[in-house]
Amino acid sequence: NRFLMIWAERSQILPFPKATPQATVDVLAKRILKMLEFVHADQYDVRDQIRLDLTAQAQWRYAQLYRGELHEDAGSDLVSGLLERRAPMLLRLAMLFALTDLQFRIDVVHVDAAMAWMQYATASVRYVFVSAAEEENMALARESSNQILDFLRERGKATRRELNVECFKGRAPKARI
Repeated sequence: NRFLMIWAERSQILPFPKATPQATVDVLAKRILKMLEFVHADQYDVRDQIRLDLTAQAQWRYAQLYRGELHEDAGSDLVSGLLERRAPMLLRLAMLFALTDLQFRIDVVHVDAAMAWMQYATASVRYVFVSAAEEENMALARESSNQILDFLRERGKATRRELNVECFKGRAPKARI
């Protein structure tokens, strides 16, 4: 839960993809250099920390998200565990967005942009891990249904108690049967 998980997939198979235009690379490089100058990255030994504050509006927005979407039940222990640190991750992303805008104050726009990333990360985790859990549940359901069908082929009919005691040897929960 310390890593931001983002689902991505290839849309094409290209052995020689088109290069990013040099002008685009130059614009991005200049923007990164401006940000590094803004935070005095060359003076890391003198000034190794910068304090960023949230505006009052950003604090209100973050508190709203914190009490709501950032702590909603994810549906399973695995997914909840993987998403447990959404709130601090959101703040880190908001901080990076503010610094990218050359600001030492995190505003609502930065919180909202960070929340969009967190929503995508949440959807990514659910896509990967809920799918795996659902596959496991489906395999168990198929196995149970085959076991019941085999039992019924031999007996013709059975009560739920007979299925539990004789077919599953008393080891299957009611929901599984």
